Amino acid sequence: MKINTNLSSLIVQSSLKTSTNGLNMAIERMTTGFKINHAKDNAANYSINTKLSSKLSSYYVAQDNASMGLDMMTSAMDNLDLISSHLSRMRDLAEQAANGTYGEDSLKAIQAEINARLEECSRIIENSEYNGRSEEHTSELQSPMYL
Repeated sequence: MKINTNLSSLIVQSSLKTSTNGLNMAIERMTTGFKINHAKDNAANYSINTKLSSKLSSYYVAQDNASMGLDMMTSAMDNLDLISSHLSRMRDLAEQAANGTYGEDSLKAIQAEINARLEECSRIIENSEYNGRSEEHTSELQSPMYL
């Protein structure tokens, strides 16, 4: 009985397998951009990497929450500016009506504009919402009578 083996071929095959595994690992690191992709690469650093990745993802969520809060405040501020401009014009009209030089028809026209602006302010308050949410308001606007 005779066993034929090619020892040189076995050595080359073993070296090729080792080289192929090393090449595959290098390609994986290049494509992902990370030095550590698996726990087998470096268990301690992989654990640290996982913890840092978890913290980073929670920071991204916190950043999104802060951004949404800022958007909500911007919406509220825009509505407040609009209401403020209406109230300012209503104050101007009240001062204009109080000077005593207008007739009854003019005063009625001033009161009609005040009432229209007041209704617009109420509409803004009623319809203001952000992301489907609106806060309840506790008071209703009353029309001041200047006549």
